[in-house]
Amino acid sequence: MEDERKEPSLINKANNEPETTIPATPSVVWRPQDADKEHIKSYTRYRVRHATVGPNVTFKPAKPKPTINDEGHKRVAVYARVSTKSAEQVSSIENQTKYYTEKIENTENWELQEIYSDEGKSGTSMRKRIRFKQMIEDAGEKKMDLILCASVSRFARNVSDCIEQVRQLRTMNPSHPVGVYFETENIYTLDPDSNQMLTMHAMLADWESANKSRRMILSYDQRICTGQYPVADLLGYKHTIDGDLLIEEEGAKTVKFIFYAFISGMSCEKIARILTEKKRPTLKGRTDWNAAMVRNIMQNERRWGDLDVRKTIVIDYVKGKTVRNDNIRDGAYVTQHHQGIVSPAVAKAAKLVAASGKRLGAGVMDISVIEQGALKGFVSVCPSWGGIYAEAFIKVCSNVYTAEELEQLTFETDVRSGKEHSKIISMQFDGYEVPYGAFFLKRNCPIITLSSKRVFINKACHER
Repeated sequence: MEDERKEPSLINKANNEPETTIPATPSVVWRPQDADKEHIKSYTRYRVRHATVGPNVTFKPAKPKPTINDEGHKRVAVYARVSTKSAEQVSSIENQTKYYTEKIENTENWELQEIYSDEGKSGTSMRKRIRFKQMIEDAGEKKMDLILCASVSRFARNVSDCIEQVRQLRTMNPSHPVGVYFETENIYTLDPDSNQMLTMHAMLADWESANKSRRMILSYDQRICTGQYPVADLLGYKHTIDGDLLIEEEGAKTVKFIFYAFISGMSCEKIARILTEKKRPTLKGRTDWNAAMVRNIMQNERRWGDLDVRKTIVIDYVKGKTVRNDNIRDGAYVTQHHQGIVSPAVAKAAKLVAASGKRLGAGVMDISVIEQGALKGFVSVCPSWGGIYAEAFIKVCSNVYTAEELEQLTFETDVRSGKEHSKIISMQFDGYEVPYGAFFLKRNCPIITLSSKRVFINKACHER
C-alpha cells in the first residue's frame, strides 16, 4: 500500500530542477549506506529556504558594543605603577598622574574618582601592590565605572593575574561592570571582542618579565666571573660606585654594640629592647627593633670584612620565591673584601655563643688549661658549648707541654692506638697479684675511677 504523505522535493540531477514531491521510500530489505543522510540534508535545505518570520514576532536588536566614549556620566579611576624608585621612574609616575588628571578634566562626562599608584612594585605579583588591591576592593563597592591605565604591562606582567582581575572587575557586580581602558594598546575590556587582544598583550608582558629575569641572571653571572661583585648599603656601610664598602661610623656603633653585648651574655631580645629604647635607627630609619633583626646583623659576613656573593636566588620571579643558593647558580665567597666593623675573632666568638644555646648565659667562658700536676694538660669546658671542636681543644692544651713532653705523649697515644710498638721488652708478671683497693684506700681518700666511657669522681675528690 502506497504512502500518500507529501515530502520535500529533491534536486533532479538531470536538469537541476527541483521536483515537486518525493515518493515515499519503499520498504526494502537493502538500502544504500548514505540514503538516510542525504534525505536529512535535503529536508534541512527545504526547511531553511521556506522559513519565515511571522507577524507576531518583535525583533529586539542588541545594544552597540561599549566604548569609553559612551554617553552618560562616568566616575573614572586611574592606575599607575612603576617597578623601581629611581628618579626616572618617579618622573614617569608623576607624568602619568598629571596626564590622566588633565584628560579626565577635559572630558565632559567624566569625573575623577581617585588615582591609585604603586611606586617601586613589580607587576609580576599583586602581593605587595597595596594600592592595586585597594582599587579592586573599591570597584567591588561600585565606587567607579571606568579604570584608565597606560598599558597592559603597567596593570600586570602576569597573564593569569591580568585576565583574572579584568574578569573580576567585569563580573563581580553583573549590573555594574567596571571596564579597564589600556590606552597604549587601545583595548577596552567591556568590549567582547577585546578578550583575544588582551590575552595576547598580557602574554607579551609576561614574556618580557621572564626575559628581564633571564637578563638579570646573566648579568650577575658575568659580574661574578669578572670580579665585579654587586654590593648594596647596609647598616654600618655605604657603597661606592666602584663597588667598595666604606664604614659609616654612626651605624657602625650600633653594629659593634650588638656584637659585644651578645658576647657578654645579653640575649637578642634584650639587645633589641635596648636599641629600641635608645631610638637607634636601622638602615631605613626605623627605631623599633626585634630579636630577628639583631640576629641577622651578627650573621652577615660583611660585618667582619668578608663578602658572600649571591647567597640567595629567586627561583620563581612571579611569586618572588627566594631560596638559599646551594650551588644552583654561580656564586663566590671573598675573604677580606673590605674593612670589617668587627674583627673575625669577635664574629667567631659571637658564633660560638649562639651555637652554645641558652644555657650559656654568661657569655664566652675563658678556657683555662691545667699547667701542672696529675691533670696537666686537661681543660675544663662548659657542657653546653656546641661551637668548639676537639681539634681546637687539643691545640690549646698542647701549649702547656714542652717539646719533649709533647713528643712522649704523642708516642704513648700512638702505642695505645696501635700505630707504634712500645719500647717494653718483656711483660712477665709471674708471681704478681692484683690487690683490692680496700686494702690501701680509705673513704676520705680522693678517688678517680676511669672506664672506657665514663670518669667517676668520689665525694672526697670533689670536696678537695
